[in-house]
Amino acid sequence: MADGTIGGGPDPGNGARSATAYEVVLLRHGETLGYDGDHGLTPRGEEQARARGKVLAAGIAPSARVLMPHARTSRATATAVTLRAALLAEGVDESQLGELYPEPHFDNLRFCLEGEVVDTSVAVGARLALGTGTPEPDWVREYDRFDSDYAAVAAAGGPIEYWTHNPMLYFEPPQLASLRTWLGISALGPALAAAGAELALVCTHSAPMRAFAATTLGEDLGEPENLEPIRVRVEDGTARVDYRDRTVTTRIPQPPAWFDRAWLDGYGR
Repeated sequence: MADGTIGGGPDPGNGARSATAYEVVLLRHGETLGYDGDHGLTPRGEEQARARGKVLAAGIAPSARVLMPHARTSRATATAVTLRAALLAEGVDESQLGELYPEPHFDNLRFCLEGEVVDTSVAVGARLALGTGTPEPDWVREYDRFDSDYAAVAAAGGPIEYWTHNPMLYFEPPQLASLRTWLGISALGPALAAAGAELALVCTHSAPMRAFAATTLGEDLGEPENLEPIRVRVEDGTARVDYRDRTVTTRIPQPPAWFDRAWLDGYGR
């Protein structure tokens, strides 16, 4: 993400912003205590969130109001809590910051477990409870291909590499994760306008961020670091996406006919 003023005032590259312009910063959650359940942050993860808050606070315009949606997991929620506290500690006025709120469009990678859509951490727990040597449902075989070591590999984020490059039946597809992220970004436009805000800081997860980056940039750039940002500037249906050293300007995509738009609009609700 290019550093500089965010969320208000003139856009240095394009002159004055239009009334429909807004900015969304996607942030991966901080280092977590583990991926075998719905865990919070390690002390290092909390420090990562404070450090990112310090950087962001320096760039938030004095007049900017900020919304702070987040994924519903404990680690994303804890990251948002720590980030908001860091912004206040760095001098951002509390009147500028909206309250934290969960937004399912930015949730973690989902899994279809016995017909129910759940967070992948739920599938991990269900897989561990089965142990070995028992008759294996199809979802177990697929999960074992995704992650053959439920501790070390998961902690390193390794399974996401498999997910982005191999079609699977029980895991949410990468392109669907990307589309719901775009839908969440689109929905933030009217939400920000209603709140008189122009900036949203979104604490989310590596899987949807990685899918979003790959489909937008046309290349998988690997795992985002904890609290690494993807910056999305939206104006009149067009988005400029800045990630690492890449910049792409694109129309905001709409779901193709083979995806159920009604289900996507109510994602996880």
